[in-house]
Parts: sequence; C-alpha cells; structure tokens
Amino acid sequence: MMGGTHTFLGTARVHFGAGSLDKLEEEVRPYGRAFVITGRTLDEKTNLVRRVEEKLGGRHAGTHVGMGEHTPGSAVELAAGEAEAAGADLLVSVGGGSVIDGTKATARQLGYPAQVAVPTTLSGAEWAHRVGVTDEAAGRKSGFADPATVPPVVILDPGATVFTPGRLWLSTGIRALDHAVEGFLYGGDHPVTDVTGLGGARRLMELLPLSKAEPDDLEARARLQVAAWLSYFGPLNTPMGLSHELGRRIGASYSVPHGITSCITLAPSLEVAEETTPEERWSRLEVALGGDPPGQVASLVKNLGLPYRLRDVGVPEGDFEPIADGFGEQKVAALRILNAAY
Repeated sequence: MMGGTHTFLGTARVHFGAGSLDKLEEEVRPYGRAFVITGRTLDEKTNLVRRVEEKLGGRHAGTHVGMGEHTPGSAVELAAGEAEAAGADLLVSVGGGSVIDGTKATARQLGYPAQVAVPTTLSGAEWAHRVGVTDEAAGRKSGFADPATVPPVVILDPGATVFTPGRLWLSTGIRALDHAVEGFLYGGDHPVTDVTGLGGARRLMELLPLSKAEPDDLEARARLQVAAWLSYFGPLNTPMGLSHELGRRIGASYSVPHGITSCITLAPSLEVAEETTPEERWSRLEVALGGDPPGQVASLVKNLGLPYRLRDVGVPEGDFEPIADGFGEQKVAALRILNAAY
C-alpha cells in the first residue's frame, strides 16, 4: 500500500512567463532596503541589472557585482559585508546558479533576510536547500544544506534569460535533466516527484533542441524554465547520484561549469546505474527520454554542440584515480564513469 512523507521547502510563490519580472515591484513593497547580488558580466554587458534596480525604486540599497563561477567563499564574505552595511532586509539574486548559491550563503551569514531569485539559467539553484561554496585555498567545493536559505519568491521571466550565452543556457538545461534523471533513479517511488521529474525530463528532451534552433523564441524559453522547475520539484525528496557528485569535484577542481560537468558525466553514469535499477523503473525512464537513456542523453548533448569528454575540458586521465579515491565504496563505479567519459 502506498504511503510516505513529502517535505516542502520554503518556496512560497513562483511568478512565471514573459513580463513576470514586473512582479518584483509588488514583492519589494513590504521591505525597506533591497540589496542586489549579481555577476560582473550581467552587470556590465546587459541592461538586466539596471531593470531590476529600477523596479526596486527607492528601496534599492545597493548592488554587489562579482559573485563568480562556483561561488567563491571570498565573494560571499564581500557580499555579506556590503549587504550588512547597506542595512538590507531583502536580497535579490540576479543570475545563474553560482549567483543564487552565493546569495543563499550571504543570507545565512546575515541571519536569513528575505530573498527574491531572478534566475537567468536552468541550473535550479533557486529551488534547492543545498548551497555550494568553493574553498579557494583547498581548490574544492564545499558548502552546506540549509532549508532556511531557499528563496521564498522566484521570478521565472524568459526575458531575463535572453542575455545568457547559448552554451551556458543549453548546458544548464542538461544540468536540469541531470536533476530529473538522478532524482527519479535515486529518490525511490514517489507519487509526486516521479511525475514531475519524468515530465520535466520529457520536456527538456523536446525543448532544448528547439531553443538551440530558435534562441529568440521566448515561449520555448519560458517552457524550459518550467521544465527545469519540474525536474527539481522536490529537492529534499530527490537525492542525487554519481553524475552530480563527480560534477561537484570536477567543477571546483578544474573550473568546469556544472552544466558542462553534467554534459560529460550523465550519460556514462546512466550506463552504470542501469545495472542496479529495477526494470520497471528503467522502462519508465526510457519512455520519458524516448529510448535508451544513456544513448538518448549522449545524442542530445552532441546535437546541442556541447562538450561530452573530460579531455575536452582539461581533466587529465592521470587524475582519475585520486578523484575516484574520494568516493569510498563507490570508487570502482566512479572510476568506470571517469574512464568512459574521457
């Protein structure tokens, strides 16, 4: 007989669709001092950050520029200091996963002020209680899990994504697919996240090629944003597998974006996962992806023109053994994936 528990995180409202950035004007009204956290490229080369600041109006208390890739710990410290000095009671993140993770880490340091996330990629950091921060001295990503850091408000405006480079947009779509697939495989039977995860995966398989062919199609972008949301609908209830774990290690150690690590590790991780996945569950994944899961993922990555080999992103074969050493009982499986991905 079916039974279980589903735990919700702190996402209270999601505004989605073209023009939904206008909802920021409503969301800021209960607060007095809104502080923006973003990356340098978005700030200097687009008008998106200026649009956000304009919508904050007189409540805009400052902007931290420079939350870099993989969320450097030093950037978090700097952002927290600036936001505190500004008297911020609301943090607004504008950017991809690194910016949103950095804002969540900043919120934790400041005692959890309110947050609004305006994501520009499909990475899914806005939904998650996990926060990755790079220890620059150690050259590895650490972090924490804290449900209190999840932004209560998320704005999914496809217009905010048009400045995102094509490779980043599409590769974070593969990251979203990684969430959907590994969440389904390792989360166990679940009446909600099975449906959302497989539904998200199916939409990503359909829409990513369309978005590559028609990058100015805002409707496709909006549908992809929702697909990525479905793919990571219940982070507390969907543990991840070796594709994610290897991606964290490779990303921080070799400065490879997490979207690209998923492009490289997901297909070979599925080859390993097939050996231990119940046949009925594997069959459901085949239906969602339109065929053999490792083959379908590998074909999608190649057709999108994204990297799919470790050698292409500067990870030397001689490092595979020490990387795999960090995976304990899963060392053999991790080594198989690394070798297959080379």
